Amino acid sequence: MKKELLAPVGNMETLYQAIHNGADAVYLGGKRFGARKFAGNFDDDEMVQAIEYCHLYGVKIYVTVNTMIYEEELESVLDYLKFLHINGVDAVIMQDIGLIKKTREVLPNLEIHASTQLHTHNQEQVSLLKELGVNRVVVAREMSLNEINNLDTTLEIEAFIHGALCVCYSGQCLFSSLLLNRSGNRGECAGICRLPFELIEIDKKIETEGSYLLSPKELNTLNHIKELMESNITSFKIEGRMKSPTTIGFITRLYRTLIDAYQNNKDYKLKEEELEHLKVLFNREFTDGYLFLKSGKELMNIKSPNHIGIPLGEIISVTPKKITILLSRSINQTDGIQFPLENKGMNVNFIYNQKGLLISGAEKGEIIELDNKVNIEKKGPVRKTIDSEFLKTLENYPERKVPIVMKATTNQNDFILTVDDGENKLTKQKSIVEPAKNISTTKERIKEQLMKVGST
Repeated sequence: MKKELLAPVGNMETLYQAIHNGADAVYLGGKRFGARKFAGNFDDDEMVQAIEYCHLYGVKIYVTVNTMIYEEELESVLDYLKFLHINGVDAVIMQDIGLIKKTREVLPNLEIHASTQLHTHNQEQVSLLKELGVNRVVVAREMSLNEINNLDTTLEIEAFIHGALCVCYSGQCLFSSLLLNRSGNRGECAGICRLPFELIEIDKKIETEGSYLLSPKELNTLNHIKELMESNITSFKIEGRMKSPTTIGFITRLYRTLIDAYQNNKDYKLKEEELEHLKVLFNREFTDGYLFLKSGKELMNIKSPNHIGIPLGEIISVTPKKITILLSRSINQTDGIQFPLENKGMNVNFIYNQKGLLISGAEKGEIIELDNKVNIEKKGPVRKTIDSEFLKTLENYPERKVPIVMKATTNQNDFILTVDDGENKLTKQKSIVEPAKNISTTKERIKEQLMKVGST
């Protein structure tokens, strides 16, 4: 079974990054009815542009219409689904059971994927979704790989393999809704699980190593490609419609590399440098997740709910004006750094050497000074959260190439040219064939002319 690599897209730049770094498919949302209301998302004109761009590269495009729908919205959402269908989306992702049933009646040929928000985690649910006409089920992130493999269904199975995890069951969390009237099932989750909490037993506070008691680590299954490739999962889904374009591009590239290596019977292990780059892009600490039966400290990071980057060095002295750091890795101007002991961070504007002279960067083992613009008071570790030099390399991604076959044929009067990329086929025919007056056109001459497209 061919496996699909599915990347998240929050805006047009992320779409380009996902496609050119090797995604087989992307998923994104419009301005309405999507469970990531605060992502960039796509208006109708941008949606049409995105569909055309994806299909040019043979990439499938799935659109999230995965919020719970109110009665008064039904006509509007059906109009939106018709718009998507007419413009050629490959599937829509849905949560609302009533909307799934209605869509199947109104648009019988529109492919429907059951969102992870449905929290599908057992055989009975899968069977019901099949009866409703769903083509693919996005299983709950709380399922293990063994449980997924034991599902008996002809439906395609999609599962998250990388990105943020919820502490609550997918689609069942009412925390944000009850506290702030912002429903996660309406795309308005406030991320309350990422806030600090105290642990109270009866009336006694229990001391904990950190305050973020409900904050899971980031899912990362890069070390499990073999198990994933040999599983029942059809589509490997990356989370992150609100992550930066460069982050999504790089994560997509890593999984593409490993999937291709497996399919070509090659043993490829990620380089230490690649793993460091991943950590500096986005890292809450990583976990194999529920997918590989992780729990407790292997699943949760109660010390920090946000991006923690990688170790940069140690503060060896600090004054109200300057921070002196012994570096354990390189630093450059415009890098982002974090001081975990005081939960503060900043971008590096000026770097000074030990003589007080301005420098553009420094290497591992050197001692530098930075302006103390965030009022650091304590000695302690420093972490790098933005690597500006690495980001520059990600912004210049290689353009994806699509192999094409060109076939030139003639009959008595017509010259016929067919161009085929495996997904799209175009034929042009003109009555321009006539006897040569000087030099006859040869097969080699036709080939030479067609090859002038080069590697475009």
